[in-house]
Amino acid sequence: MARSLTFTFGKTSFDCTLHKVDRSKLYGSRSIETLDMDGNKCTLATLLDDGKTLLPYGGTASGYINPDGEWVCRKDIKAVDFNGKPLKKVPSSFDTGISLHEKVTVEEFLNHSIRLSYALTSKDEENGMHKAFIKSMKKGDIYKTSFSYRGSIDPDPAFVMQGEDETIWLLIASRNEIEFSALEQAGVIAATEEQDEGAESSADELDFGML
Repeated sequence: MARSLTFTFGKTSFDCTLHKVDRSKLYGSRSIETLDMDGNKCTLATLLDDGKTLLPYGGTASGYINPDGEWVCRKDIKAVDFNGKPLKKVPSSFDTGISLHEKVTVEEFLNHSIRLSYALTSKDEENGMHKAFIKSMKKGDIYKTSFSYRGSIDPDPAFVMQGEDETIWLLIASRNEIEFSALEQAGVIAATEEQDEGAESSADELDFGML
């Protein structure tokens, strides 16, 4: 079931339903099914280092241990900064809503890579989204905000904008960290006056009869 999110634009709020759009919905998808000689479907298994023990799919899991090798429950783990101070957790955007107040340029938007795309539709079929918000979208305005699906210490940057087909999108992004590098510039050593004079004298002493 599609989840809904509350947006605040100016002094008004409205609810939208999120519809995730990925490659499978745009282009379709396919999968390879492997069968044994009797036509039964094969399942994935992992062969351990002993060369004889097989673990079926779902037979492994990840966990956390402390420096002493003791098992640690996930609920007991806390995120801290470099000084050991606890980091503040941001609640889920579905609990707090999203405020649209920061308008950004196209250049700022292009400084990010989009990793998740959600098409937005209004939950209020009669009144739709707020008229001032729709007007701003049609003008080509782009709003930057932050988004956290389940709540985290590091919410993702997100953008709200309208496409050419008038679909309004919530785009979850990550900022591009690009470092430019180039070959070292070759140093140029200027010729001295003595070297210039030596070059001229060498040219004068050249015997073309030797060619």
